[in-house]
Amino acid sequence: MIDEDIVENVLDAASKHSPLLAEVRLESTDCTQIGLKAGQVNGIASSKDEGMNVRVIFASGVGFSSSNVASKAEGLKLVRQAVSQAKSARRKSPCTLSKEKAVRTSWEARQRRSMRDVTTEERIDYLKSLDSATMKTGVKVQGRYYDLKDWETTRYFGNSEGSRIKSFTPRMKVEAYNLVSAKGETEQSMREWGGSGGWELRDGWNLLEVLPEEMRMLKKQIEHGKRVKPGKHDLVCGHEVAGIAAHESCGHPMEGDRILGREMSQAGRSFISKDMIGQRLGSKYATVIDDPGIPGSYGYYAYDEEGVKARPRYLYKEGLINEFFHNRETASRMGVASNGSSRAESYLREPIVRMANTFVAPGDFDEDELIGDIKEGVMMNSFTEWNIDDKRYNQKYVSREAYFIKGGEIAGPARKCTLEITTPGFWSAIDAVTNKVAFEAAECGKGDPGQGMSVFTGGPMLRLRGVSLR
Repeated sequence: MIDEDIVENVLDAASKHSPLLAEVRLESTDCTQIGLKAGQVNGIASSKDEGMNVRVIFASGVGFSSSNVASKAEGLKLVRQAVSQAKSARRKSPCTLSKEKAVRTSWEARQRRSMRDVTTEERIDYLKSLDSATMKTGVKVQGRYYDLKDWETTRYFGNSEGSRIKSFTPRMKVEAYNLVSAKGETEQSMREWGGSGGWELRDGWNLLEVLPEEMRMLKKQIEHGKRVKPGKHDLVCGHEVAGIAAHESCGHPMEGDRILGREMSQAGRSFISKDMIGQRLGSKYATVIDDPGIPGSYGYYAYDEEGVKARPRYLYKEGLINEFFHNRETASRMGVASNGSSRAESYLREPIVRMANTFVAPGDFDEDELIGDIKEGVMMNSFTEWNIDDKRYNQKYVSREAYFIKGGEIAGPARKCTLEITTPGFWSAIDAVTNKVAFEAAECGKGDPGQGMSVFTGGPMLRLRGVSLR
């Protein structure tokens, strides 16, 4: 049970030091995880983690301190540590914050059946049913590992400006790792499904059909797939490829802290500069949105870790650079308001600028229409490998599932099709987008110490003209 009086006591103590802003966050998480390897239970873990953090911001810098003990006495200790850090930081340029309204509210992600009501036996039976469905395909699956994880997090946030926000977020994910063998060769599939909600999430994933279909597809790719002749080709990207491109080559380079150089010694830079708002980077069909408010999404939240209300962020709008991800500090440095992009993995980590659910916006083409206009090309439905440089400019995607397109129709499978392209090259080559969006759950890594974050990637099908494939 979270003791809200701790927040009031600690904020009073922090405010005596006259910071620009003081924040206190209490957090409690219940987590269960079960692994199944080759049909046998590989591990079961259940944990409860509670703690708190204090962050203070002065002109001289930011101080952050956390503890797995949540009490008034521990809070006062964290205040002393955070204040000492901030006052000794000596930033080259004074720290400033965007002005945001104080908020008093509560929010939660809805669940129809709490994971706390699901027995361990029921969870194991579900994983075994996935393994059994995979084995019944007759496909030789040498490696099979399935992991089910769920966690419920309660947070209480307060700051010296008067914000008080209580939240409850239940999340669940399933990871599936499979290695298919045929004709002396192998193909691997690493998939993840996740969302905010309860046990009902599994019904929407339909994994008893999706996983067997994936195994049969991989076998077909090995046995019948042919290599793409290197050269310029028209390319149709499935929603999985559209999603990873949106996340890696649009989302990350549009993070305000990365643009301002904070990430330079940690996770890289950005080819984007702060004066590029309004510049064209893609075709008129390239609109990329990040929306934390998608119900049931893996990256769902209503208010960020600084108490700012979440909203859709239009990163590219019809090919033009439209806005960056911002917390209150990066927003202030660029003369705008925060767009609610501050997130933290847990109370142990400082909130930093993060994505939530990043996707390419739908267009008005039907799938048949998109493919039917291609005389010769390739459809890359999904990827097994991606790479991108530290400026998020040069990138490479290798297909897991791909097919040739001939005469406007899908032909035989294409094996390990590879796209190497720049970020402007990718988004500028799009000349058609379908009208249906689909999402994939993923874990986004960033920061030092590293923080993993639940996100969605996604999009419709995209048609790119004349890109280099091999």
